[in-house]
Amino acid sequence: MTALRIVVIGGGFSGAAFAIHLLRDHPALQAELTIIEPRARLGAGVAYGSTDPQHRINVAANRMALFAEDPTQFHRWLEEADEAARDPDAALPDGRLYPQRGRFGAYMAETLDALAREAAPRIALRHLRARAVAVAPAGEGFTIALDDGSDLVADRLVLAVAHPPPATPPFLRAVPPAALVADPWADGAVGGIGAASHVLIVGTGLTASDVIASLASRGHRGTITALSRHGLLPRPRTEQAVEAYGDFATAPATTALALLRRIRATIAELRVLGRPWEDAIDALRRDAPILWRALPKNEKRRLLRHARAFWDTHRFQAAPQIDATVRRLRAAGQLHILTGRLRSVEPVAAGLRATLRATWTPRGGSAQTLDIDHVVNCTGPGHGLVVATSPVLASLAAAGLVREDGLGLGLDVTADNRAIGAEGRPHPYLFVAGPLARSAHGELMGLPQVAAQPRDIARAVARQFAVATS
Repeated sequence: MTALRIVVIGGGFSGAAFAIHLLRDHPALQAELTIIEPRARLGAGVAYGSTDPQHRINVAANRMALFAEDPTQFHRWLEEADEAARDPDAALPDGRLYPQRGRFGAYMAETLDALAREAAPRIALRHLRARAVAVAPAGEGFTIALDDGSDLVADRLVLAVAHPPPATPPFLRAVPPAALVADPWADGAVGGIGAASHVLIVGTGLTASDVIASLASRGHRGTITALSRHGLLPRPRTEQAVEAYGDFATAPATTALALLRRIRATIAELRVLGRPWEDAIDALRRDAPILWRALPKNEKRRLLRHARAFWDTHRFQAAPQIDATVRRLRAAGQLHILTGRLRSVEPVAAGLRATLRATWTPRGGSAQTLDIDHVVNCTGPGHGLVVATSPVLASLAAAGLVREDGLGLGLDVTADNRAIGAEGRPHPYLFVAGPLARSAHGELMGLPQVAAQPRDIARAVARQFAVATS
């Protein structure tokens, strides 16, 4: 029986989760499983590879479910490691743990290593510390070119590429590189910012909160200003137990307006019951694939345009430790949150030193200016340029094997996670794992959803092997 050659491009959470489920759940599979990932450790990626101790998971550890049937495994792993003693700031008085993000990366790597040892030699896992630079079709499979000049062949290919870096908005292009933090997820991103500098953060989401916490931990004394169109900060985590409430999947709404009305009605019911609004968000997360697929494409665009900022603020809440830092700095008058549009940031002369002048327009107001020293771009991943910024995806698009989704979320993908090509046909052996597949599912940002999707891809690959060898 010939082993299936499976290649995964990207060894962050999604790529590692696919490998974990393939190794653990499919004992009849025989495969050569190769993960192409330049980082030394698999399973961390951008999200869980942070070395900044201020960056914490924004969900309690007992809800970080890699395995749906064992949702508290990560929490137990932390307890066995005596995490509360190792990192006292991780533990809340009620026993919940919000560890540093890198700890989840370590858990993923340890889990993958253990399963790889158990599955060998039936499934041979190989970690190639390289970058894929191009993919070309080769018969029914693929040839992947690497940055070291070598290549390899795959019968099945899983695209688990990382989030694209933030796109630099036009209004930041005049900022000198030394004054601009273009990628806030890079290691040591804020290391070059002076303690007394006036920092402008563009965006007020979770990444902005991380940057604020990082600056505070470094003893930053200068003013911090965060600006976004809606001025919405991530909501703090509720101390109440959250349980999904509401049904958005039965007769799902077919317009953005009808869906928003249904959400508001559900939250009103929760208010009467004395339950937290987060219960409705949990139900939305659960039902997201069904309600998303019920919306026509133009209604999906409308929903993204009008409700995305509010959804992100309510769905992706800040870790309590980070929320406390943000509140403390606001109360002290060091952190200011502005609502409006940034128009431009230009270098100007200010006495003996160079500085920057930001021009912005408050909602319903006239243009105002701020004199600042540094800008941090926290506008989020540049998903609208995902193909243009990735050589691998660009090569696949040139070959007609992938296309963008037309929503600015990532790639066009079927409900069973297969890439859709230029002519509208899915490729049977090319899969997309992780947030770039959101066009098919609506919500692939919370860990339970991101974990379930690569599990489904592993099942599909194993079924194909079973059919081919029966």
